Amino acid sequence: MPAAPAAEDGDPPDPAPETGLEEKYTVAQAIDHIGFGRYQVALLVYAGCVWAADAMEMMLLSFLGPAVTCEWGLSPRQEGTISTVVFLGAMAGAYCWGLLSDSKGRRLGFGATALFTFIFGILSALAPNFAWLLVFRAAVGVGLGGAHVAFTLAMEVTPTKCRVPVLVCVQGFWTLGTMFEAGLAWGILSSWGWRWLLGLSSLPLLALLLTYPFIPESPYYLAVSGQQAKAQAVLQHVAQYNKASMPVGVLSQHVAKTSAASAPKLAYGGKAPQWLVTASQTTLSGLSEIALGFRRLMGKTLRRTSLLLMVIWFGNALTYYGLVLLTTTLHASSSEASCVAGQRLQLSSAALGQIFITTTAELPGLLVAAALADVIGRKWCISLGLTCIAGFMMALLWFPLSVGLLFGGRAASMGAYTVLFIYTPEVFPTKVRSFGLGLNNSLSRFGAILAPYLAVELARSGHADIAEIIIAAMCLLAAVCASALPLETSGRALEVEGAGVEITNKGSQSRAKGSEEEELSPDQSSSVPSRERSPRGERENANLLQGAVQSHNSGAW
Repeated sequence: MPAAPAAEDGDPPDPAPETGLEEKYTVAQAIDHIGFGRYQVALLVYAGCVWAADAMEMMLLSFLGPAVTCEWGLSPRQEGTISTVVFLGAMAGAYCWGLLSDSKGRRLGFGATALFTFIFGILSALAPNFAWLLVFRAAVGVGLGGAHVAFTLAMEVTPTKCRVPVLVCVQGFWTLGTMFEAGLAWGILSSWGWRWLLGLSSLPLLALLLTYPFIPESPYYLAVSGQQAKAQAVLQHVAQYNKASMPVGVLSQHVAKTSAASAPKLAYGGKAPQWLVTASQTTLSGLSEIALGFRRLMGKTLRRTSLLLMVIWFGNALTYYGLVLLTTTLHASSSEASCVAGQRLQLSSAALGQIFITTTAELPGLLVAAALADVIGRKWCISLGLTCIAGFMMALLWFPLSVGLLFGGRAASMGAYTVLFIYTPEVFPTKVRSFGLGLNNSLSRFGAILAPYLAVELARSGHADIAEIIIAAMCLLAAVCASALPLETSGRALEVEGAGVEITNKGSQSRAKGSEEEELSPDQSSSVPSRERSPRGERENANLLQGAVQSHNSGAW
């Protein structure tokens, strides 16, 4: 892993070395100029391993519920709750880790999520009873909610033309993680039990934590937060590691000045303990960041896109986790499984093998998504995948436990989810990119929270057909929302906050506007086909940076 200069929390913004006479370039232009090389490959592997480790923790939910239910004699409602608390924790975690990575850096958010998930993953394996298991699994969910930070970091050092294949590769590690977890369960669940499965599933995170000191900070985050010298140093390190040249000139950025007077403060008459003052300021600072993030996402330029994405994320989460849990539940409720209260769940080798085969469907789903994302466009690829899932779910009404239908549904679900993970950070500007992705990821957990009750409680109560109809209907609604998205991001450079670019039909002229309310809206830009935009227009879109992430006192989190 390439070591790079890391930003220290609380560092003041570096002065911009611009003289007005030197040629200037943006972070996006520098990364595109340097190109794809060893640096991106190394970071891709690390981010992918984090993604795979998180996938293992999610995939084991489909095995944990039936196994614990058999050993502890749980009801269908209690079994579903084991998965639900994880998604509740992930909903809160995605929200918080997104704010942390936007305000304190991608690198810190990267390491904190891995450490949090590892600690509570090990504690889950040692849970003495059902109540403690719920507490520890909820905490694991909080850590899993920050997995998107790895996705953001990988995207922000990837050249525009390589973004889709690179991010599909990162998503491919998720598939490898789910396949590895299914294989691990196949090998040890019936013989060793669920505690060993939980403990061994947490070990990959420990290996990742050992290499955390070598992880670089995102140059996008450093540039937007005003640490221009550090951003320049990271870019130079990327060029050196890739044996490439830097663009001519200096890094350009417009930094919005902030003052200490604008930071929230509380008055305590000078007698309150310092920890109380710090805690109060921290709380107000966090609420201020949340309010600012919501205001930007719900502004007139991003409101329609944000609302449609929330519905799509909800539908994708409900579908994906519903299929994951439904596959194991159907097999665990069939004649291929045996369960005696107080003993280990015994799933036949054939049943575990079929679950593993269904899990491998994610790989072809990824390949199809990679092939279509730049051909038919991101939003149409998402819509097509969701429509296919609806068809597979309806077919299950006539052919239950069909490996082919479950395989097809899982493949289409992973393909749609992959393109959605690519589209969402592409459509948001830098200052709210991680927050926007984290917020949608967080809200999608409502779909994941509902999934256990559909795929576990309804299925175990003999109403699997109702669950399949609900999932199919939700897929169709999300497909319609995907087709209604106002902006197609295929081939576009990453947006930056305050870009305010107005593109003409010729695609060769752009004009900066001073107000954040005058940013290019998705509705405006969608009227201009991406093939009509000149390379110059793309570069100018990336050139126009405004604002900075507000600085916070150390210990703000």
